[in-house]
Amino acid sequence: MLMRVLAAMLITATLLAATNCASTPTVDARSTRLIIPANDLPTTDIDGRTLPKGKRATGYLFVGPECPISRAYCPELARIAARDEERGISWIMIFSEYDISAETIRTFQREYSMTLPAVTDSSQKFACELGAQIIPSVVVLDPNHNVMYRGRIDDRYKGLGVSYGPPTKRDLADVVDAIAGGHPLPYASTTAVGCVLPRCAP
Repeated sequence: MLMRVLAAMLITATLLAATNCASTPTVDARSTRLIIPANDLPTTDIDGRTLPKGKRATGYLFVGPECPISRAYCPELARIAARDEERGISWIMIFSEYDISAETIRTFQREYSMTLPAVTDSSQKFACELGAQIIPSVVVLDPNHNVMYRGRIDDRYKGLGVSYGPPTKRDLADVVDAIAGGHPLPYASTTAVGCVLPRCAP
């Protein structure tokens, strides 16, 4: 049994390494920005449709088909987004993996039943502007583009290829519950674990 567990951990770590995954993000000065100008945000999805803006908040989900941790979080992201549909919180997926195509994104959406609006960001422009350094991670903005939360989805992954089963802290769910209820946020930021995006250009 122990050998099977160790083998599974080794395989996961190998997959993560192959997709540039790590538990420590690169350092980028723009990741500290707390107000994002409107012209630094995407406006249309891969089909040219205008992106939604939440009355209470808009969440930007940085995901990618090539990252195993990102794929593992799809059910949780779909669950959170579905219950927020009527709570004034909109969600947008941003795909910042290198040279990703709209067709690859559509295939990913079909395979994982992710019907949220999707944006191509293969140059990492929006990742840099919003301060996202890891896939998967989340940036939540209020209607005035102030950063309300930036970080992980939950604490399921403790480090590179290390998961201890169900999460004990559902950071993102707690944040959006607070936003929907008009309560103080429990967290402003957390450290995401996953696939590291390239450094932003100076």
